[in-house]
Amino acid sequence: MSKPKTVTLKIPNWINKEKITEEFKKLLEEKYGIISIESLRRKFKIKTLREDITVNEEEILSLRKKEGKKRLQT
Repeated sequence: MSKPKTVTLKIPNWINKEKITEEFKKLLEEKYGIISIESLRRKFKIKTLREDITVNEEEILSLRKKEGKKRLQT
């Protein structure tokens, strides 16, 4: 599994940091289907979790690769 990349942006003081961060997250969601847990919680109005849900990232990435290969074949 590849490590996530870090992106550093220098923005002028007159640009709202929270607004640009939110727009960047929207771009990732729309373009690549990547959505943060905070966005999901806001979207579905989830305030607290009753139990901790673990996710195997390697399994998800494997499934995405398989899905991508299927799309190429059709």
